[in-house]
This record gives sequence, structure tokens and C-alpha cells, in this order.
Amino acid sequence: MRIGLTQRVLYHKGRAYDSIEHGWYSYLREHTLTFVPNRGDQNFKKLAESIDALILTGGDDSAIRRITELKLASEVMKQRKPIVGVCHGAFLLMEHLGGTIGTIEDHVDTLHDINYFGEVRTVNSFHNLCITAPHTDATVLATDEDGNCEAWIDSKLAIAGVVWHPERMPVAWMPDEINQLIGL
Repeated sequence: MRIGLTQRVLYHKGRAYDSIEHGWYSYLREHTLTFVPNRGDQNFKKLAESIDALILTGGDDSAIRRITELKLASEVMKQRKPIVGVCHGAFLLMEHLGGTIGTIEDHVDTLHDINYFGEVRTVNSFHNLCITAPHTDATVLATDEDGNCEAWIDSKLAIAGVVWHPERMPVAWMPDEINQLIGL
């Protein structure tokens, strides 16, 4: 499977660099990876045609990254291909689809438990945001101790999200529903 991966933008000495977490290499080692450059002027339709699925990765938000991800996600959606958001990507997609994002404390660089249909799982957290109200067609797959959405899926649109980083876990984990959606 050809999976498109978006990248965060890092700045060093006044220059911008696209960057991808190395954990993605081992997590998706069975797949062909296409790294999406952060450029608003690229042919998003052609890029969407070249991949089978899209993952909006985690990391800091930036104007050019947001433009790139939303334009590409729109093209991938038009082609009815699956999209998964991870951390930043899950929040961006949820907000774009009409969900509500809030702030949360004690979720930066920590581990915490989530409830996945009665099964308690421990996941990592590197953010200070939370999904307080999912968009209308989202099915919540996992919640934190306070009932905030930690994983969701919209089967009609073939879009899902997790707010943790599976690529940073000793044993990467995503809900079965999301693995099936993206073919992992």
C-alpha cells in the first residue's frame, strides 16, 4: 500500500525544514511511504491519485502545513480514499469536520489510560488539546478518564483519528477499526 505522510515544519536559523518522526519508518515498514512536502502550490489532485491512503501526522501546527494538509485531505476525500489523523492530524480533521476542540492540562509528554470499549489501554500524550465534542457523524472509539474523545472514526467519509502517537509507542497500537480502514 502507498501511504502519504504529512510532515511537521521545523525552523532552524531562519530556514524551514519538513520533518518526519523516524518511528513511522518501522511502524509502516510493510508499506511504500510518500512524504508530503509543505507547499501550497503543488498538484494536490495528482498527489492524492498517487497514494492509497493518507496519514496526517503529529507535531506542531503551522500555516503552510495546515494549508497543505487541508488541500490534500480534500482531494483524498474526493477520491474516497482513507485518511487517518494522528495527534495534530486528528485535531485538525475533527475541527475541519465540525467537531469542538478544547484545552486540557497534564497531557504533555506523559502516559495516560484510555477506555477502548471496556478495555483499558495506556497511550502517550504530547498535546494540550482535547476533543470535547466530536463532529456529527463520528463514532467515538476511545475516551480518556474525563470522557474526552481519544480516538474516532467516520465510516461514511473513511476518516479517523487518534490523539496519541502510535509511532512513538514501544508496541504501536491503534484501534482495530482504524487499522482496518487504512489497511494496516
